[in-house]
Amino acid sequence: MDSRWRSVAVASSFYPPAAPTPEGAHDGEGRQDERDLSREWLQKYPNSAYIWNRRQFAAIDPLTTDHLLGLFESDHMQFEADRAGDTAGEPSLAQMTRLAIEMLRRNANGYFLLVEGGRIDHGHHDNNAYRALTDGIALADAVAVADEMTGQDDTLIIVTADHSHTFIFAGYPTRGNPILGKAIYNDKKGKSAGEPKLMADEKPFTTLGYYIGPGAAWAGGARPDLSDIDTGNDKNFIQQGAIPAEDDTHGGEDVPVYARGPGAENIHGVIEQNEIFHVIDAALQLTPGKLN
Repeated sequence: MDSRWRSVAVASSFYPPAAPTPEGAHDGEGRQDERDLSREWLQKYPNSAYIWNRRQFAAIDPLTTDHLLGLFESDHMQFEADRAGDTAGEPSLAQMTRLAIEMLRRNANGYFLLVEGGRIDHGHHDNNAYRALTDGIALADAVAVADEMTGQDDTLIIVTADHSHTFIFAGYPTRGNPILGKAIYNDKKGKSAGEPKLMADEKPFTTLGYYIGPGAAWAGGARPDLSDIDTGNDKNFIQQGAIPAEDDTHGGEDVPVYARGPGAENIHGVIEQNEIFHVIDAALQLTPGKLN
């Protein structure tokens, strides 16, 4: 197992409070012990590199770099929908996955790589389906890269989530109705009615919504009319919901888990989350006799 690749989002935890972030802005936070961990990290590991922008990322040679630390933001990295506008530029999740595998596969003993689409969660907490789903696509792209670069005979890939959200698919939208758009029903002949379905309050609704969160901020008043809002292309649109809250909460239903490669046959049906560890354990052969 190898841990030469490290991708960390919160750079402010690595710098003293008085140090500006690489992109020039200072958020007033930082390490109270005045240590610069990025500098210490470079001194500790030979053939190492510390990067904080896309230009530096593109310049990394995976065949000669043994240790790589990427700190691209002082706080969370950009949503995929906003990444192109970042000041210094950030690599995509798929690009980071590719570089990580290029480095890690040099180790003949194998490796463990964790890739997280962490901002999917943040988009859902904001009732912002556009950003949540766009980041979901970015994660799918990263999984596709991992699948392309590895073989099923010697590499186990597991894809899952740690929880759900109160994300709702509602109504009877016609086939091909844009997933982020307002729900358009079929007419009596089974053809698209052409116009969004109006509900009991004579207003349209979006196919996707949330049970709880900031999208329900009209509590005590009338539901906003979405007729003149382009819900499908406005990345800042907040889906409507039922119960007003500062942000959406996690859901309680089971989440899917998918696997391919050695040990994938142990991922099936309904399993407890701790069983996933034992499948990984067996694939890495860390504990003899596990699921062999």
